[in-house]
Amino acid sequence: MKKTRNFPGERELAGVRERLSKGTAAKPLPNKADAVEKLKHSLCAEFVKYKNRKKMTQKRLAKELKIDEALVSKIINYSYDEFTVDRLVKYLSTIYPRINVSLLVA
Repeated sequence: MKKTRNFPGERELAGVRERLSKGTAAKPLPNKADAVEKLKHSLCAEFVKYKNRKKMTQKRLAKELKIDEALVSKIINYSYDEFTVDRLVKYLSTIYPRINVSLLVA
């Protein structure tokens, strides 16, 4: 007896694609991430949220930030190793001029 698979219809697939396009994490945070990695990850997530909320392309975001599109790609894909926290905050302040970064010590 053959098992039949019910593949989702176009409508369902379109919904899944839409939800996936609004994701905020392209790269999970490492299990043993230190405070700097956690902060950089959070900052990168803000760029992704902004890009998704504005429904803009990576190219358009690069233009707004006045940086190379390759750098934007690294940021929105959470490849933040080459960035310092202050550099990410500087870029973020371009799109959020009234940014307020605070620290919570647990």
